[in-house]
Amino acid sequence: MTAVHRMRILEQQAGTIFLKLGYKPVIVSNCFRNSRYILFNLSARKEREDGTIDAVMVKLKISLHAMQSLDEATVFCRNEIGRLKRFFDQVPQGVKCSRFEVWISIPSDRFQQFEITRDGIREILIPDEKTGQNGGKV
Repeated sequence: MTAVHRMRILEQQAGTIFLKLGYKPVIVSNCFRNSRYILFNLSARKEREDGTIDAVMVKLKISLHAMQSLDEATVFCRNEIGRLKRFFDQVPQGVKCSRFEVWISIPSDRFQQFEITRDGIREILIPDEKTGQNGGKV
């Protein structure tokens, strides 16, 4: 399987996860870059009960193993963290912007997910979903 084909499958799987979580996903890897030129694979949005919009941008990456610590994830996602730090430096404190996440495809056919914030990186958890070459099926 080519790297491009694998990434397409991962984009579709991530989109399916977003649909299950109530988001409207858009695969954007071929047509969208933010102002700091971070290529995101997906953008998703969901209207909350209070009428506000929850928007998230997702960068997909592939690793040969799961991240064992936040320090390891920080090194693995250093480019994204650095670029988003420059982005956050331009956004005034208190102004709400999209959430930025990195979803890492790991060999167990799962996504390990991290959110990048002004304060750094943190691991986030979503429902146990399969990813990868088999289209998410066990």
